[in-house]
Amino acid sequence: MTRTIPPPSASIVDYIEREDNKKGYEPEDLTAFHQLVRHLTSDGDRRAARAGRRSRRTLAEMTATGQEKAAAA
Repeated sequence: MTRTIPPPSASIVDYIEREDNKKGYEPEDLTAFHQLVRHLTSDGDRRAARAGRRSRRTLAEMTATGQEKAAAA
């Protein structure tokens, strides 16, 4: 007689993880994300300055060069 093993079902760990993910990002995740964005921004600004350029920061600056505003999704 051959038995078949039932397919695995979600465990309590999966349930807890899903519930935790519904709550959103943890404060330490957001802090790390903001640090990364600040680093990338400052690095980009330094590179642009070395090349004699400046990053566009506002919508007015971006559209002043003829670029169209992206459609809101």
